[in-house]
Amino acid sequence: MTLKNQTKLLFAKKLEEMLESISLEQVRIVELCKRVGTIPQTFYYHFRDKYELVAWIFLYDFSVVYGDRSPNYTKNRIIEILKQIEKRRTFYLKAYMDQSQNSINRYIQNFNVQTAITAVKNSRDGEEPTEMEINQIKYHSYGMMGLFAEWLAGTSKLTIEKLAEFQYECTPDFLKQAYKEHPFQRSKLFKEDF
Repeated sequence: MTLKNQTKLLFAKKLEEMLESISLEQVRIVELCKRVGTIPQTFYYHFRDKYELVAWIFLYDFSVVYGDRSPNYTKNRIIEILKQIEKRRTFYLKAYMDQSQNSINRYIQNFNVQTAITAVKNSRDGEEPTEMEINQIKYHSYGMMGLFAEWLAGTSKLTIEKLAEFQYECTPDFLKQAYKEHPFQRSKLFKEDF
């Protein structure tokens, strides 16, 4: 692991610790840097703001499951991702509850939709998905994120296994096929990290 990633992981760890007692809105970069033992310039070298750090943590957890392996889009792979997220349940719950302009919910929605569109495009040698397919992708993503939020908050009776099964079964067939054919495409913003 590079020194750059070690620094980012240290910021992630300290942010996660802070979120055990305060909300994401209350987190101040100066305090985060004090806990890391560095100065704000170091933080801003790696991240634009705390929301980009939260997004990086999400991508890090996603890459732990997918990384460079074949996508193998299955119920079991979805279970792996949910279990990885469950390890940081308090962090994700606090981050997900934040409804500011830069909320993680918006970031994850955009990430899901863009990843799906890219997978479909790649499976068709660059041909764009139709407008109907894009709407199906969005509908699927928005619905699953709603169920995910309920599971995260503990207001759903769905287990990880049932949530994963439901997500897999409700994924449109064209999207399942695209995910099986093409590996996860890293965000250009984070491509040097994982």
